[in-house]
Amino acid sequence: METVWNVVQAQVERTPEAVAARTARTYTYRDVAALAADLGERIAAKVRPGSVVALDASSRFSGAVGILAANAAGCAVLPLDRQSPPARRARILDDARPALLLRELAEGEFALERNGLPSPRREPDLGEIAYILYTSGSTGQPKGVMVGHEALIDRLAALAERPGLAAGESVLAMAALSFDISLVELLLPLTVGASFTVVPEEIRADPLAFAELVAGAAPDIVQATPSFWRMLTASGWTGAPGSRLWTGGETLTPSLARELLPRCGELWNVYGPTEGVLWATAARVESAERISLGEPVAGVGLFTDESGELLLYGEGLAHGYLNREELTAERFLHGDTPDGRRRVYRTGDRVGRGPDGALEFLGRLDSQVKLRGHRIELGEVEAVLEEHPEVSQAVVLVQDADRPDAAALVAFVVQRAEADLQGWLKDRLPSSHHPARITALSALPRTTTGKVDRIGLAAGLAVGDQVVQAAKAPAAAPSGDVRARVAEAWRQTLAADSVDEDTNFFDAGGNSVLLTVLQKRLTDGLGIRVPIKEIFRYPTVASLTDYILRTEMPH
Repeated sequence: METVWNVVQAQVERTPEAVAARTARTYTYRDVAALAADLGERIAAKVRPGSVVALDASSRFSGAVGILAANAAGCAVLPLDRQSPPARRARILDDARPALLLRELAEGEFALERNGLPSPRREPDLGEIAYILYTSGSTGQPKGVMVGHEALIDRLAALAERPGLAAGESVLAMAALSFDISLVELLLPLTVGASFTVVPEEIRADPLAFAELVAGAAPDIVQATPSFWRMLTASGWTGAPGSRLWTGGETLTPSLARELLPRCGELWNVYGPTEGVLWATAARVESAERISLGEPVAGVGLFTDESGELLLYGEGLAHGYLNREELTAERFLHGDTPDGRRRVYRTGDRVGRGPDGALEFLGRLDSQVKLRGHRIELGEVEAVLEEHPEVSQAVVLVQDADRPDAAALVAFVVQRAEADLQGWLKDRLPSSHHPARITALSALPRTTTGKVDRIGLAAGLAVGDQVVQAAKAPAAAPSGDVRARVAEAWRQTLAADSVDEDTNFFDAGGNSVLLTVLQKRLTDGLGIRVPIKEIFRYPTVASLTDYILRTEMPH
């Protein structure tokens, strides 16, 4: 059976001394192959083919080495999210039961560990699986999507054709390893003789530093979510005329397309759920007036049913969900398609055809949402809230869903007593899943059929009820020139009447786009550039003011 490791090996034989990756140093194809082969031998000496191997790395380069090494050993790789709360990580490990953990020690170097892992519940039987990625689950339990070697190889080859990547070109690598689009950035270049340039985490979070990196690296392809592009354009980024921009993971709006088109060589809108393996469709955007999902890439078939749900078919689908046979049978069907009876994946996405026949995204048919590139099952957040001993019921909605730059989760709960629900969530869910506000109600409103009235809640029926776990009550701006200017930047960015010096920017509704706006206001107000990473470290008016006075202002 051919794996992506075999494809990369073939490329190594063709161009052993070509540049494969750039970090603080440059790696050739021969270098990457040597690191992956050595690690693959170490893995094979410890576990049997068909085992699950967990990958615990922060470096994108190490991620590429770990993925290739696991495949070389005949194992399925499970990339972990280092930012995931311990409870969520424990749930994933307990479900996947990996036989081995690859823990990154340094760039391209790993320790192989078994300590602390749950005992495998099966003999190795995943020899056909290249990787497993966990996505949000509506029941509160994340679900592991299993993707086979053949589907991965075929999809990478299709993407090399369209939107296209050629030998000698370069791609920026900045997606987290727990997102499947990271495989596009890391593996696609290595299968065609191209290269990837790793974006350090601190630069990815700083629009100005990112713009400098792009200007210096001059990548052929930069892939990111619309939320990231909004953050970048809000910072005043002038663009990369020689780069092709790929945007996916959430809806590309006409206003954002209008901002991006003059800033790049080409703009592509790409679409694809994890179950559909990387990107399944691609559209070259040439006008902001019409944004479509485009046409399926090679090997993908699609059609819609009577409800407008988009269904994908073909060989390039995931195998299903690990340990979730019932859910697999529900989402992956055998049914009639334009090409006869085939295996079909129900995406849950509602689409329609525009006047020109182009496929357009119209929304979801269930409670799954995409928020700043993160796939979130609202039911998962509700389930975790209801696990709290003081919460009897919970409902989670998206506020300002039609304004991507301001959209946020909000929760409504019925609780027996006051409790630190934000703290509870922080221990159990990624920050992307945290509501900006949690409102306590005496009871959830109901429709005449007895169901929770989500529409009523969204329309503001909870006005007047007690709001808990949000920012502190507004107070007068703190005294002191620097402190007052920081507070004013906070107030304007959050559109608040006033702010307390202990107001946490993110708990009060701040997000990645507003973070860039805040940085610009701080720069304008103080005459200094406050790094984005420091705002993350000091997210209150008081703590950031102290940092600025201590390190940034002249003494």
